[in-house]
Amino acid sequence: MRSETTTGRTFIEEARRRQFIDSAIETLDRLGFSGTSAAEVARGASIAKSALFYHFKNKDELLRAVVSDLYALAAQEIVKDMATADGPRQMLIRYIRSCILFASAHPRWIGAAMEVIQNLRDADGALVFGAATNQPNIDAIEQMLREGQRNGDFRDFATRPMAVSIRAAIDAAPAYFAHEPDLDPGAYADELAALFDLATRRTEAKEDT
Repeated sequence: MRSETTTGRTFIEEARRRQFIDSAIETLDRLGFSGTSAAEVARGASIAKSALFYHFKNKDELLRAVVSDLYALAAQEIVKDMATADGPRQMLIRYIRSCILFASAHPRWIGAAMEVIQNLRDADGALVFGAATNQPNIDAIEQMLREGQRNGDFRDFATRPMAVSIRAAIDAAPAYFAHEPDLDPGAYADELAALFDLATRRTEAKEDT
């Protein structure tokens, strides 16, 4: 019987696909976007290049998978951490902390993904991962903020600029981790969460006015 994963691929196919993605991450980290070829990725995986094109129709599809698989794993881990949060305020704090700790745990993968995001273009020359790529994250944050305002957890403020600011602060973290290896990710996550908790929550002074 053919054993399949939830993706419809066999376990062997999934494992081989993972080998190519891991090699692409290593190659992007080592050689950058311009130096990452199908041949280099196959060499890094110690598998024939022809096998790469069995799992991915071309190099661009492989590079897209580097980004999409990272997003999928991040979403899975962050949603799991937020699942037991008590209300929007705690959800926001957990979201920020989870994003930062995920980034610190996967520095090479995030660096590789950024190489792809900033350089991969379609046939018309437009970036494949343009400004709209981050919109679902910003939309999700804004939804938390609006829910918090509705139930009284958060003060009155413009939710879109706040959501953009929160996401921008999260997205800036990997660069700091790369250049400051002694930085404590847990302390960084706590401070960033505290910063936006203070910026958003409804204080007693506000409630009394």
